[in-house]
This record gives sequence, structure tokens and C-alpha cells, in this order.
Amino acid sequence: MLDNLNKVILDHLVNNIREGNVNTCHHLGFSTAELSIIQQLNIDEIYDIAQSKVPIAAINIDHVAFWKMVKVAQVNTQERMIIDRALLLGASIQMLNTYFGLSTTKVSARRSLLGIREEAGRKATTTDEQKNILWELWCQHKSSIQNLESMEGLELLMLFAEETHINLTAIWRTVEPWYRHKK
Repeated sequence: MLDNLNKVILDHLVNNIREGNVNTCHHLGFSTAELSIIQQLNIDEIYDIAQSKVPIAAINIDHVAFWKMVKVAQVNTQERMIIDRALLLGASIQMLNTYFGLSTTKVSARRSLLGIREEAGRKATTTDEQKNILWELWCQHKSSIQNLESMEGLELLMLFAEETHINLTAIWRTVEPWYRHKK
């Protein structure tokens, strides 16, 4: 990597200069005079600098930023796992938009990656028997929920879906009015 560092940096600089993103180059530490010279170099001169064993830059690791990025990546992975679980249980676009702010395009792409085919037409609803089962579950757990539109609320609805094998969106549509009435 270090023997290619000059090449990577020059490639990045030339592309950003061409795109007019000079500030990006300045953030790397290059002066206006240096960028001007880079822009004037011919291909052989750029090649010579790129192939030089003398590095034109040093890598500094921002350890605090690194650990923050790791944490964000882990949180994002957890969120993707929850979204996938919800989709597999029958979450609708509207439901995922409410809980995660996901667009139709993102939900459709995620479904496609999971191999889930969305049926056209009316969505699943609960039968009277299913409503009775859900009502009993809701009565057992409603005091433990502060906000149905939180991750805690979604987790409860997903547990209901896993326990009853009822479509998650149908459960959400059934329980949501009960939750609003509870307030």
C-alpha cells in the first residue's frame, strides 16, 4: 500500500482538480501553488512522481475517529439486521418508513436482496381470531411499552409476529389504534 500511496494521492488529486473540487485537495494539505503545478504536469511527470519510492504524504491515524466509525458501523449493522428481520416478518414500506425513514426504493432494494416478492393488491389483515390473540398479547405487554414507534415498540411487534405467525404489518395496523387509545 505504501509504495502505491503516491499513485493513490495523485489520482485523487487529479480527479478532484478536474471535477473542480479544489477544497478537497486543500483538506489533504496541498497548497494552491502545489495544485497548480500538479495540474500542469504531463503524464510522464505524474507517472514519475507516482512511482517514486519517496512518499509525498504520511498517514496519520485518528484513533478517536476510527473508534467512532467502528461504533457507527456496528449500529448500522444492527439496524440492517432489524430491518431484514422486519421485512421477513412482513413489514410494509409504510411501516419501515415510520420506524427507519426508509424510502420505497430502499425498501424494495432490501426486499430484492432478501429474495422477498411483494404481492400486488390488498395487504394482509387480521381475522377476528387473530385480533383476539393479539389483544391478549397486547394486554400482557402494553405497560412495558413507552412508544410503539420506537425500536422497543418494533421489537415487541416483531415478537408478536414470530409468536403468532401473523404478518407484521397486519399486527402493526391492529395494535396501533390500541396503543393510541392507551395514551
